[in-house]
Amino acid sequence: MKKFISLLLAAAAVASCVSCAAISADAATIKGDLNGDNLITLRDAAIAQKIDVGLISPTSEQSYSGDMDDNGSVGAADSLIIQKYVCLDSTTLDNLSPNRVQRIKFIDKINADRVAAGVEPFEYTDAHLEAGNIRAKEYLATDKSHARPDGRLFITILEECNLPENPSPTEAEYGAVTGNSATDVYKAVKQHDGDEGIYTLLLDGNYKTLCVGSVPSPTSTRQSYWIVLID
Repeated sequence: MKKFISLLLAAAAVASCVSCAAISADAATIKGDLNGDNLITLRDAAIAQKIDVGLISPTSEQSYSGDMDDNGSVGAADSLIIQKYVCLDSTTLDNLSPNRVQRIKFIDKINADRVAAGVEPFEYTDAHLEAGNIRAKEYLATDKSHARPDGRLFITILEECNLPENPSPTEAEYGAVTGNSATDVYKAVKQHDGDEGIYTLLLDGNYKTLCVGSVPSPTSTRQSYWIVLID
């Protein structure tokens, strides 16, 4: 049985969806990750530069993940975008990975609670953050549905973003419209926990994967759509 947990605090508006490319599972599947390690680093920027000057012929996967400006090719401009992202340029971060800093702070809060409870912390990469944000955009676009726009289960996002799926226990997804900060969603998760709620599950050591997404609300600058997905 799938577990769906939703906190509905605001009306949804339709927005465009994105998804990871349908490419081989052992290749880079997120924007900015040209070497397929599920991280966006300066190594990826260097690969984009080498592609730009003809030292490397890009694979089909790199042509997708390296095309940061969506102009159909990989070049110096894409390398610069990756460098700015790695160096925490706020505008580049917001465009490529909305609310990334706050999402990481939320994960850190949960991990601190897991450690205090004697549970191993969640490990995460840029792929986990990408998967979370894709689901947050889909959640907004589908009127807060836990089904994806094409009808598939939310958990299928893991395979698309090159993340392993845990055979047990049952996966869970929590959706909320709340404030923009890590503290806001952390409070929401704890306050609306209930019987076997999402916070209880977050502290369950059987769950190994955590994806967190957050995209701005189209109706309020003070709120964001959040997704917390565990498996």
